[in-house]
Amino acid sequence: MHELPADEDGVQDWAEYEPAIRRQEAFSGRPAPLPTEVGPKGGRRLTADFAEWLMWLPDGHVTDVPGLTRTQQLHKIGNGVVPAQAYEAFRWLMQQNEEERDHGPQAH
Repeated sequence: MHELPADEDGVQDWAEYEPAIRRQEAFSGRPAPLPTEVGPKGGRRLTADFAEWLMWLPDGHVTDVPGLTRTQQLHKIGNGVVPAQAYEAFRWLMQQNEEERDHGPQAH
């Protein structure tokens, strides 16, 4: 079992997720924010900053919107789409459409 650090020390033991976290940090050029914080009842809970980072959204894209609670931020982030994934899906669909237009419908 891995103990989570206190928020103020800024160190996180990512355990088996370390390689994936470091890859995303390298690709994004942004360090991973702490994934959890102490909630109002003293337990650990997910931070909206970490969820935003996981979705490859720019820092503050959701978390700096005035008036949104943490719950609302997580709801919006969770209902969103990773922009790079959406771009790739749209690019693939456009390519399929172009091929169909040029060569007719293909049996899949």
